[in-house]
Amino acid sequence: MKKKALKFNFATLIFAVGGVIALGYFTTYWFPVTDNAFVVENMTPVSSSVGGHIEEIYTQNGQRLKTGDPIMLIRPAKYKLEYAGVKAQYDQAKIGLEVLKKRIAVSTLDLKAAQDQLDRMNYEYNQKNDKTVSKAIPEIELKTLEYNIKSQVNVVASLKEHIELEQTELKQAQVGIETLRAAVDKAAIDLQDTIIRAPSEGYIQNLYMGVGTSAVPHVGLFNFIDTANTYIQANLNETDLANVHAGDKVWIFPRAYLGHKVFHGVVMSDNWSVDRQHILPLKETQFVFTDNHWLNLPQRFPVQIKITDVDTNSYPLRPGMSAYVYISTK
Repeated sequence: MKKKALKFNFATLIFAVGGVIALGYFTTYWFPVTDNAFVVENMTPVSSSVGGHIEEIYTQNGQRLKTGDPIMLIRPAKYKLEYAGVKAQYDQAKIGLEVLKKRIAVSTLDLKAAQDQLDRMNYEYNQKNDKTVSKAIPEIELKTLEYNIKSQVNVVASLKEHIELEQTELKQAQVGIETLRAAVDKAAIDLQDTIIRAPSEGYIQNLYMGVGTSAVPHVGLFNFIDTANTYIQANLNETDLANVHAGDKVWIFPRAYLGHKVFHGVVMSDNWSVDRQHILPLKETQFVFTDNHWLNLPQRFPVQIKITDVDTNSYPLRPGMSAYVYISTK
């Protein structure tokens, strides 16, 4: 009898434990928690926009930087000369533009004087050609006046064409000025870009080069860690996410500071992204794996969390540090 009772109690215990596990499995979404979480920070490879040799390095790996702090200097001599050259061309073109404007003004005055002269000749001709006085005016004088009037008409027309030509040259010069202005702005930007600055608050890593190293434009020189925004990627079972939504509050317990510091955060999005689709590259058709496991374990989904109370001085968080995460659902 005792032997049967023991068997019964052991079986009951097994079923009870299994029942508790099953109950926890199906109600786990009430308490979304995971120990599979780690710190993520924006890590950006920084490069130079201009080429040249490194002349000075102002910082070192791990040094805290603020937005705009200088990190290194690309030798600026060539870019200073380029800027000075295009700036001189631009200044010269502006002077030429002013000269052309004054020339147009002078031509306009000449046209007005020529038109006034033509008007005076026409008035004189009309007066002398009047019937009441025409007999007293020699015919040769009237003919000479007619020829002078035709000549003056041509002078007026020539001055008008000349002014139109100068106005066209003015438009061309204005376009040239804008082109040179753009060249000056570009040269100024290139000169400014010889100093590589911190894009935000953070620190640099993987800076292993010295003065004199050649910097190639848009080729990474070192990594910049952006500490202005720190995130947690918490990988939770899909069975935990039924009630998790964007905006939910989060408690974060980094293992490094366990028992000393608790961070807080907020779920950034409830669009969990997990890729299970595999495409055959030549046929562009989906290939599905057939996994015949006796127990289909829940898949883990990455939940992106933004930390809202970063403490970089007392409890700095480093990329990759692991943590426990609990999400308070509504």
